[in-house]
Amino acid sequence: MEKSKAEVFISKRIQKIHPVVEIISNNLAGIEPIQFIRISLGFLQASSEVTKCHSKIPITKPGHRTAIGLSLIIDLDYKDIHFFEMNSPIKGYGGLMVDAVLKDLPKGWSGVVAMDWSNGFWDKMKKKYKNLEIM
Repeated sequence: MEKSKAEVFISKRIQKIHPVVEIISNNLAGIEPIQFIRISLGFLQASSEVTKCHSKIPITKPGHRTAIGLSLIIDLDYKDIHFFEMNSPIKGYGGLMVDAVLKDLPKGWSGVVAMDWSNGFWDKMKKKYKNLEIM
């Protein structure tokens, strides 16, 4: 994994990081506020803040007043990246995070949004990215 300014936590259960997960992680680490990335089996979290507990879990809860971050469910078998949670109290970072996830996905991979409560954000992203599906 490339060096970045973000602190990356990798589950001990992961033998080798999947290349798509590595690409997404590196892209997210390039977003200025993102300071923490946590990679576990089938799940990736990235945020500007972590919980205060010893586990340092990136904060991605929608509606959080200060944290900029997202949680992704990664389905390697179906080649899908599910946007599970995303939060950005500062306009513009939501689009940057979506771009970091989708821009370098290999052919056959797609981003998926199962629930859209965004009041138009995901519709804008769908127009920009052909590899994004909204359920």
